[in-house]
Amino acid sequence: MNQNQSFRQLWISQSIANLGDSFYILAIVTFIYNRTGSAAFAGLFPILRVCAQAISGLAAPLLMDRLRLGTLLWMAEMGQTICFGSMCILYFFLPSQWLIPAVLFLVFAISMLHGWAIPVRNALVPRLVPSHLLVKANSLLATSDQIVLLVGWSLGGILVAEWGVIRVLEITAIMMFFSTLALLFVKDPSANVSAQPESQKRWDRMKEGWITIWGNPILRTLSYMEIISGLGESIWAGSIILVFVKEVLHKGEDWWGFINASNFAGTILGGLLIWKLSKKIENRMLFTMLISSFSIGVLTIAFTYSSNPWFALGVALIMGPPYQARSIAQRTLLQFHTPEVLLPKVFAAFGTILFVTFGFSVLLMGWMADQWGIRFVYMSTAGLYVLSAFLTLMMMKKASRSIQTQKEERYMNKIE
Repeated sequence: MNQNQSFRQLWISQSIANLGDSFYILAIVTFIYNRTGSAAFAGLFPILRVCAQAISGLAAPLLMDRLRLGTLLWMAEMGQTICFGSMCILYFFLPSQWLIPAVLFLVFAISMLHGWAIPVRNALVPRLVPSHLLVKANSLLATSDQIVLLVGWSLGGILVAEWGVIRVLEITAIMMFFSTLALLFVKDPSANVSAQPESQKRWDRMKEGWITIWGNPILRTLSYMEIISGLGESIWAGSIILVFVKEVLHKGEDWWGFINASNFAGTILGGLLIWKLSKKIENRMLFTMLISSFSIGVLTIAFTYSSNPWFALGVALIMGPPYQARSIAQRTLLQFHTPEVLLPKVFAAFGTILFVTFGFSVLLMGWMADQWGIRFVYMSTAGLYVLSAFLTLMMMKKASRSIQTQKEERYMNKIE
């Protein structure tokens, strides 16, 4: 009962934090652009954010060895609350020439703290829910994330336009405070995660998650899929999808928003379906990943060669469920196949992989679009997801051989 209450408070806390985060992103990008008049300068925000989160994932294991996960998550959320409050105060008291550098510094700090929070949240979930409810819990969190992002991006733009940047940042600081407050009721039932001697070198502790991934064939294959996911998801980045809408669909920025909203709606629908079918999926996660990856590849090809905007809108909606199913199954497999004591560090390593891959991919896909056209980018992405399906098939064959070997060993033991 206490675990259910703790998971509920974690869910509430992270939903509030994600809504505040979407408001903050819109407010800061608007603020930087209005102050500098430079789109390139405003583009520093996502780059700074990705770099900080990647660095955070590398450094996080040092804190995970010293602090309980619940405490670390609380500290990360409280630190973000303080940073948001500091932004609002500095706006009124800092000279204008120092305001942009100060804001960018705080953006870096917030992103570092956010980079700690993500793997900690994902590692906490298996501790707070029974294993047979893990798929359902992951689908609930993933669906909530998508709903919050959809609401945040839709409502945030209106709030920034009507109330201004500072008022939205004040709202964000208040939301983060309530998110932090909810975490006080999350009780981590496990002991401190550190299983290593105090004398262990810092570098050894930082690379422990990476060594675990490389030494476990399932985790290693999942890391390859995470790289593919990071490369593939960049097709939904603003600059890439905007080019597709203009050059292929011959529509304006409004259809850019429609396509994104349709994909968001699809992922929400997918999360609800996974939640409903969680009992069937929990024993067929590899099969779910296989079908989802192949479906994404096929649907991406259909999306690539769609010239009718309404058809593209429908395909974007249909792509949502397999995206969500693949993501939830992959996260649940990682939780199942990683020792609890190492799970936070493994999630931190996976986070770094995703952030670095995604940041690199946005630049790579932009260059490829300039060189060979936007349709080549989407066809390449389709190929990546077909490759992901092939990797999943290899995992299924290895798992099948392993089960057969175990059966043969049990049979031989009975004979003896």
